[in-house]
This record gives sequence, structure tokens and C-alpha cells, in this order.
Amino acid sequence: MPTIYSFLDFRIALTRRNFTLSYDTNIPRQVGLAGSSAIVTATLKCLLAFFNLSDHDIPRPLQPQFILDVEKDELLINAGLQDRVVQVYEGLVYMDFSKTVMEQQGYGNYSHLGATLPPMFLAYRLNPSDSGRIHSNVSMRWQAGKGELDGASIADRFVSLSLSLNRM
Repeated sequence: MPTIYSFLDFRIALTRRNFTLSYDTNIPRQVGLAGSSAIVTATLKCLLAFFNLSDHDIPRPLQPQFILDVEKDELLINAGLQDRVVQVYEGLVYMDFSKTVMEQQGYGNYSHLGATLPPMFLAYRLNPSDSGRIHSNVSMRWQAGKGELDGASIADRFVSLSLSLNRM
């Protein structure tokens, strides 16, 4: 429901039509696999299709922020843009969240890398801890440059690697 209410805030002229929304997921709970954002993303995509809207009506670069806002403001889930960008763009995606880009346009630069991923396997615990608890202070640790999330080391390394991939 929060996705639907937020969707209506876009003030797009919509036809008056009834619909029923339900979902089922096979994404394991509480293992950090972005299950909640997958549901919000799927709901947004269903609403776009149901009302015959396109990326022209809600531009694709703005959709990840919409999904993040629903999660943070309505569902009270700590999150970032990365999972949402991948879910909207569907594939291996280059993401530039540099401060200047984000400040100038209000969203990152996103583009497909054109690579296909090899087959992968997923391993997870059947009785996991609460991923929300683990992620709850990531932003604060990032800002403080503490411990394993030292912004000067890990993030800069990822930026370097993604720039290299984007040039390929």
C-alpha cells in the first residue's frame, strides 16, 4: 500500500480503474538480498504497466529514488540506492553517485555495462540474524569513516574498479 500512496503523489492523470494487488516472493527474508525493495520495485512496475505509463511519465533515473523513499519514509527501512538501481535497470549497471552528480541532477548516472554475468549460486542461512539491525548504522559508520566502512579505502576502491569496467 505505501507504494500505491506514494505513486499517487506524482500527480499524473490516471484513469479511474479498480485493481487488486497481491504478491508472493521466493527471496529469503532477513538475509540482505533487498527483498523489500524488490516488492516495492515490482509494485511500481505493475502500476506503470496497469496505467499504461512509461519512463517518460516517471523517468527511469528517478525510479530508484522513489523506491528508496517508499522504503525509508513509509516502511522505515534503512537502505541505499544501489539495490534499487539494479532492480530498475535489470542487469549489471554502472552507478556514479559522486557528490557533484547527485547535487547537479538529483540522481546518479546509471548505465548498463553490457556484460553478462556467469551462472551464480546463492548461499544463505536458514535462520539468519536481522539484516535490518546489521544495516541500521551503515550510513552513520560511513559518514564517520569507522571500521570496515572506511570511505577512503573501500568505496574509493569500488569507484576505481567500476570506472575501469565502464571503460571496457
